[in-house]
Amino acid sequence: MKKIGFIALLLTVFISCKEETKPEYLVFEGTITNSSPSKIILSGNDFTAEIAVKDGKILDTLKISENGYYNLRVGRESTAVYLEKGKNVSFTVETKQFDETISYTGTGAAPNNYLAEKYMLSENEGSFAEVFALPETEFLAEINGYNKTYLDLLNNNETLTESFKELEAKELNYSHISNIENYKGYYEYLSGINDFNVSNTFYDYLKDFNFSDTEAFNSSSAYKNMLQAHFGRLLSEQDDSTEEYNESLAYLKTVDDNFPDGEEKEQIMFSYLRYGMKADAGLEAVYALYKENSVETESMTIITSKYEKLKTLVRGKTSPDFTFENHAGGETSLADLNGKYTYIDVWATWCGPCIREIPSLLKVEEAYHGKNINFVSISIDTKLDYQKWRKMVTAKELGGIQLMADNDWKSKFVTDYGIEGIPRFILLDPIGNIVTSDAPRPSSPDLIALLDSEGI
Repeated sequence: MKKIGFIALLLTVFISCKEETKPEYLVFEGTITNSSPSKIILSGNDFTAEIAVKDGKILDTLKISENGYYNLRVGRESTAVYLEKGKNVSFTVETKQFDETISYTGTGAAPNNYLAEKYMLSENEGSFAEVFALPETEFLAEINGYNKTYLDLLNNNETLTESFKELEAKELNYSHISNIENYKGYYEYLSGINDFNVSNTFYDYLKDFNFSDTEAFNSSSAYKNMLQAHFGRLLSEQDDSTEEYNESLAYLKTVDDNFPDGEEKEQIMFSYLRYGMKADAGLEAVYALYKENSVETESMTIITSKYEKLKTLVRGKTSPDFTFENHAGGETSLADLNGKYTYIDVWATWCGPCIREIPSLLKVEEAYHGKNINFVSISIDTKLDYQKWRKMVTAKELGGIQLMADNDWKSKFVTDYGIEGIPRFILLDPIGNIVTSDAPRPSSPDLIALLDSEGI
């Protein structure tokens, strides 16, 4: 019996040692030909590593936080990779044909060669605009076809482990559901058909899906993206015609009602409020609901800081001031515009969405010509693009008052308004007080409704 006990003890020690020495590292190496950057970047799952490139080669031993999908960036190119502790992954790539030439060897090669093949397969898909502009039946046939093609590629690959196949099948499903969730909104946008509705059976595929899976939320960026689309769709189905409706508050309430309490719920709310929190009538209620769900100190600090700034930008507050160079000559300050409403467009020559608003802005300017309103465009181009700004204003015959901010994104007027994305539109009253610090775009019918409601 003593021998058996001794053997059992040895077995316990052996198992314990095996558990304590599970591999925590992976070896990652590569060869880059036809020019190479000074470094490559691996990121994902709260992990980032910059690896130096020497003579077109990289080699490093990495301690990743968890097995899973990561992003490999080589210069301006990037691709998905799957990294696993204890494996070694070696890649070769020719930079001028990045996606066509990247390939992998080593014990961790199989899932990465699959991902490279999957990406090349995606090149056969129609463009985003083509697919989401299709009528419902054709759209479903198209995305169902894509999904089947990817599943066939996955299931017919005999080099992949069953555990990876199971994981990747979930990822494919999340992406497929994202397409379904996004269809209604994007179809309306691309077709120009307002109040479009899908058929009663369109969302049948989603009936048994778990939209409150905290484990999937923590392990999959595809699940997070899908969930964002899901909550956005639920928001779009709400009645926004009442004066009490507030989009930010409605979004947070949708999340609050449909996702379990905890850090994951706060992350969803935080991701939205980073850019969706607005200086409007719902600000106090929005902040209170987020605070009620906050469990993470750093996120709460960021949102509180944003809230404190937005409190100074609600209707009736005095607008931050500016004095900027005028394209027509000299300088123009906000005080020079007193006596009329002022509609401000913050833009830049490099901003595609800004440029797309120009025709609509010109139409609005024409419609309100001679009325009690100034139209002011403030460029936040850098000094290097100064001449480009001057030429574009002339070439496109831009109307209104054309100004150039004094320090691009860092201009005090821009930072005082907390502007983190452009185009951004602002409406001020005749004495320089804020009507709205986030006004509708010129292309939106809501702008005309707002201007008319002000009696302009």
